[in-house]
Amino acid sequence: MHGRAKCVAVLVVAFVFARPAGASPPHNLSVDLLVYGATPQGVAAASAAASRGVRVLLAEPGGAVGGAFTHSWLNTLDLSRDRSGAVLQGGLTTQFVRRLGSEDGVDVRRAERVLTGFLHEAGVAPRLLWRLEEVETSHDRVLSASFATPDGPVRVRAAAYLDATDTAELAAAAGARFTVGREDTGLDRRFMAAGLVFRLRGLDWRAVTAAACPRRPCEDGGWRGRLAWGFNRFLVRYVPADPNRFTLRGLELAFQDDGSVLVKGLQVFGVDPTDSDSLERAHRQAAAEALRALSFLRMAAPHLFGAADLVGVAPALYVRESRHLLGRYRLRADDVLYGRDFPDTVSLGGYPLDGQSYLPGEPPYLPGVPAPYGVPFRALLPERFDNLLVASPAASFDAVAAFSARVVPLQMSLGEACGIAVAVSRSLGRPPSVFAEDPNALGRLRNALRLAGLRLWTLRAPALDDVLDPGYPDAVELLRRGLFNGSYWVREGLHLRRPASLREWLENLEHFFRAQNAQAAVQTILAVRYASFPTLGYPLSTASAVALLRALGYSPAVPPDRPVLSRGEAASLLWSAWRGAFEPRREGALGCRGFWTLSACAQPPGRR
Repeated sequence: MHGRAKCVAVLVVAFVFARPAGASPPHNLSVDLLVYGATPQGVAAASAAASRGVRVLLAEPGGAVGGAFTHSWLNTLDLSRDRSGAVLQGGLTTQFVRRLGSEDGVDVRRAERVLTGFLHEAGVAPRLLWRLEEVETSHDRVLSASFATPDGPVRVRAAAYLDATDTAELAAAAGARFTVGREDTGLDRRFMAAGLVFRLRGLDWRAVTAAACPRRPCEDGGWRGRLAWGFNRFLVRYVPADPNRFTLRGLELAFQDDGSVLVKGLQVFGVDPTDSDSLERAHRQAAAEALRALSFLRMAAPHLFGAADLVGVAPALYVRESRHLLGRYRLRADDVLYGRDFPDTVSLGGYPLDGQSYLPGEPPYLPGVPAPYGVPFRALLPERFDNLLVASPAASFDAVAAFSARVVPLQMSLGEACGIAVAVSRSLGRPPSVFAEDPNALGRLRNALRLAGLRLWTLRAPALDDVLDPGYPDAVELLRRGLFNGSYWVREGLHLRRPASLREWLENLEHFFRAQNAQAAVQTILAVRYASFPTLGYPLSTASAVALLRALGYSPAVPPDRPVLSRGEAASLLWSAWRGAFEPRREGALGCRGFWTLSACAQPPGRR
């Protein structure tokens, strides 16, 4: 009986892995570093490693270098600066900005040329149209990666592997663990809205910039250099073909060298970026919606768009969120907002915690603007693997932390840090995980990063005394779930002793109840917003906050005996109402950590 079962199992395995008749055997290659994804971070990693003597193979599944710039026509740069005005990250990121010649709007073809130039200077020839087919692993190592290429199947064996795709495709295929969408918040597994960028001709750029900011201070947008943004005053009238699928908001227009203008602002909901069929279907539908959007723009603003023609849409959707790696450290939203540093910081971030909507009609997510924060090397290192790194928006960042950490300048800097890390680990004869285990090796890496011009520290403002506020633990719980909105004026902390505003309160309520699909509650909140529109920026009165919670079916904790609530007091009131809606954080067995809805267990120490 047992022998028969064993025979059947062998036959099944042989059938699954049998090569089709007539198929050629894979061509085998051996290198020091395999980088998958010619994204900005992949280019930076390959260039940094190759220029230090590492044998690099850069494989790209698409047909061009540039990632979101070339595939999705990403038309903004999303830079962060220090207090002196310098680009925060330094290194190749600063060189990229300098060569690009623009700090705001991006000419996507020029971005491709600059990135290709980096590779040429480092002696790296990108392998285009190499689609990942299989990853072979053993215990704590990746052994090989197999590709379908224009010249036939190829198997690559490398000492180290770097996943630089924006959706962490190689790491996922290797079996690294992830949360999906905003799963770690405990709200649901939805993804931030994707977007489709489209190209227009026939726009008068001077008229566009004048309309974006007809007078100072700008009320509905603005412009700087190649980039103009805003126009929400007439976008609110747009009616999409499917209101559950599309919306048009917050246009960002970037002037291109050929005289055309790339337009970002068409949001696409309900897309699963980990599913190629979902992406392709959404792209087809969004391309049709772009025609509808242009028809509306011609009618709503004929002085700007009346002569515009749609000459194309981006080859792929712009994906803001997909997976989130479970790495050896998970970057949290409060790490970001408070500008925390780490012993193994390998780059700095500083972009606002600026999340797009997850559901049509809801306000964006904006907890605040962080102090410059460190990204630890451990956030790029999957828990299971010693020779695999992930430089990607899908690295080990919580969903809310990724609002900031996902942007290109930081990602490019992380890619450069990974390339240098592989070079240093190679000189030590150790895998890249050595930097998470050996302080002396980590010191050598950080010295190498500094010599390359990467910035690992910058002047920070004095720490806020938020931690002394009684509402601090509750505010952090809400922040990590994206349920503690602020504004661009909330900087470098939560400012818990400031008065809460009615707008913030209503946005937090709306985000929560939309996630719960509680339509009656959402309608109540919207009715209050419309009735209170002139006073949305006013301090939140204690009586109003309590009355609204009771109207929504909650019995809130006893509020403080004062007329208006501080942000800390508002946090405690909200968390007392919502605590029961979230699964409690459970600490599992030794080596396990809770991520709200998921328990992630590290491998036994012997496998590190």
